[in-house]
Amino acid sequence: MKLDDLGKILEQRREKLQLRQSDLSEMSGVNVRTIIQLEKGQGNPSFVTLEKLLDVLGLEITVELKKTIE
Repeated sequence: MKLDDLGKILEQRREKLQLRQSDLSEMSGVNVRTIIQLEKGQGNPSFVTLEKLLDVLGLEITVELKKTIE
């Protein structure tokens, strides 16, 4: 997933829950500047940061690993 796509998902979910960026920041412990950057598709969030945000937003991370044989 591209960071732009992630940013859109975070913003849409936050808005659906009627949360301001500052609300999400307070609830997750993630700096509001980081949230703003992520929603713009910028930055390089750690797994821990994403986990904190997604927990508040009621979302989860799923990972699919594929092995390519050459």
